[in-house]
Amino acid sequence: MAGDVSRFHDANRAALVAYFKSGCKQSRKVGFELEHVLVHAGTGSAATYSEPRGVRDVLEQLAPAYDERVYEKDALVGLSRPGEVISLEPAAQLEISAGPFESVMDVERVYMDFRMRLDPILERFGLEAPMLGYHPSAKAADLELIPKFRYKCMSRFLGAQSPAGICMMRGTSSLQVSLDYESEEDALRKMRIAELIAPILYFICDNSPIFEGQPRKRNMVRADVWSQMKQDRAGVIPGLLDKDYLFEDYADYILSCEAILVPDELSPDGWRYVGAETFDSLYADRLMTEAELEHAISMVWPDVRLKKVVEIRPADALPIEYALAYVVLVKNLFYNERNLDVLEALLGGVTEEDIRQAKEALAENGYGSEIYGRSIEFWADQLLVLVSSAWNTSEAIYLEPLASMVKYRFTLADVYPKLQEMQSPRPPAPADAPVIGVVPRYDFEWTGLSIGDGYLSGLLECGAIPIVLPLTADPVHIEHIVKACDGFLIPGGQDIDPSRYGAARQPRTHRAALPRDEMEQVLINAAIEAGKPILGVCRGMQAINVARGGTLFQDIKAAHPNTTVHHVQGRPFDMPAHMVEIVPDSKLAACVGALRLGVNTIHHQSVAALGKGLVVSAVSPDDGIVEGIEMPDAPFVVGVQWHPEHMWRIRPHSKRLFTAFVQAASEQRRSVAVPE
Repeated sequence: MAGDVSRFHDANRAALVAYFKSGCKQSRKVGFELEHVLVHAGTGSAATYSEPRGVRDVLEQLAPAYDERVYEKDALVGLSRPGEVISLEPAAQLEISAGPFESVMDVERVYMDFRMRLDPILERFGLEAPMLGYHPSAKAADLELIPKFRYKCMSRFLGAQSPAGICMMRGTSSLQVSLDYESEEDALRKMRIAELIAPILYFICDNSPIFEGQPRKRNMVRADVWSQMKQDRAGVIPGLLDKDYLFEDYADYILSCEAILVPDELSPDGWRYVGAETFDSLYADRLMTEAELEHAISMVWPDVRLKKVVEIRPADALPIEYALAYVVLVKNLFYNERNLDVLEALLGGVTEEDIRQAKEALAENGYGSEIYGRSIEFWADQLLVLVSSAWNTSEAIYLEPLASMVKYRFTLADVYPKLQEMQSPRPPAPADAPVIGVVPRYDFEWTGLSIGDGYLSGLLECGAIPIVLPLTADPVHIEHIVKACDGFLIPGGQDIDPSRYGAARQPRTHRAALPRDEMEQVLINAAIEAGKPILGVCRGMQAINVARGGTLFQDIKAAHPNTTVHHVQGRPFDMPAHMVEIVPDSKLAACVGALRLGVNTIHHQSVAALGKGLVVSAVSPDDGIVEGIEMPDAPFVVGVQWHPEHMWRIRPHSKRLFTAFVQAASEQRRSVAVPE
């Protein structure tokens, strides 16, 4: 028997290698698979396969547009037509698989055609597809499996290994992009590089804000779920990073896997449960058919998978505009030899353990992480830089949504709570709501502006009407602005140019936004003279100090080398990083209702010498860094070094600060006689 096992192992390995080699082609097309969790509109509860007007009925309504129906016994589980397949994942996630496509425009055309058919059906049935990477309301174990023998077997087997197996099957929803390869060498090179950048792709495509019905506690829920499974068929393919790795090695990887189930024409379901038996042992005495080979290939789920295409698998399910951006990113990274050369050079020496550690760091710290010896900001920027010099100009516009997320350092999972909040009704603003002028952040090239949503939504929540101010230091413009607004919020942003406070630039000082520096100098002093309330946040506090003639420490580490406080924390920014002590009887103490707070912190500069009329109202007790200033002789001029805009939703002291500021602006508004 030992001879038979050896003979058919070699034969089945050769059959797999031949299968992979048959995928070699001289083309550069892309395939596209996007899964959709379906829920009941309004409640967000799970839409099941079997319920009336559920997923089965959705398929029935879609069926006339397709050439073939796919059944499991008498249960409809899929539809197909040339170039497009509609199928169901274990808990009735609806998947469209389409391609191959020459261009992203073709991907968009086919997908939008699909949604034009799907969306009216969902609306009639009271359903919606929220486009998330994990189910937004249910626990995975509570989700109904569709009537498919394959999934029943997988649930039994993987669920016995780990609860993560159930979460993977029933809770997750993903986006996959498939690429062509020209040769064995080309396929394996693409696979190696895809594995090396997989942690980065997982992170920038993180769209899983909910895990098991609760707000997630870590980033990258899908990656976390995969990492908790037995790693024999998930995550990193053992040995793939070795330059000597061949199709034969990948075939051995497939054959050594526990099969779970195999095709069996003699079984009532057409399948047979085999549990932990490997494909090697199951087919020890005969050659596998092509259908059996394809089934074996489908039963491994690493970050990158080889079929007759290279499947790149880390991305969460994304809304279509982000999904198309991801297709452009992947296509232009992997179909450009120079980009592959650059990535190989940058990532040389990275090990399988480094990849696992990178996923863990990103799950824990997000944009505060360092992976492969550099910040995640570096790696995310690097991918976008490579693509920006390689993309097809007709496809360039598609990349913008993903590029914007990277530029502003957020993921879709980060902004999900804010999007939900925006959809919830707010209390009506009072008729005499104060108008707060907010200075935006301008980019270095002066081509655009931005303002964190936390500032605007916090002011709205507390009863103010925020308006974003134009960039101007013209005294006449500033005079009109000061008259029109009841208060001013000066937010965070770039470093202030040291020349504004009579200092030479030191090595760790970042680039400044000079026009904003000039505007704030004029605006702050004009507002103080007019008695208008001012709240400064982080750089805004520093701007108040500089406008009043004060100075800054240009870098805390350089000025206070012995400090043990890390003043630049990573995400999540709504979590406190260190304590501050507030001066008793100060206006700040009255605002927040406390003398000691846990605060977040994202700054590397701090107040040094105080400006005219200002006093310190809070410090970091461990190193003496100024954390709050105020002007006792003004109605309301308060600056804080932390970021209440990130914390007001969950930290009462931050909301109380916004509330006190808005109340001061309301009092200012009422004190000014309104002309007839």
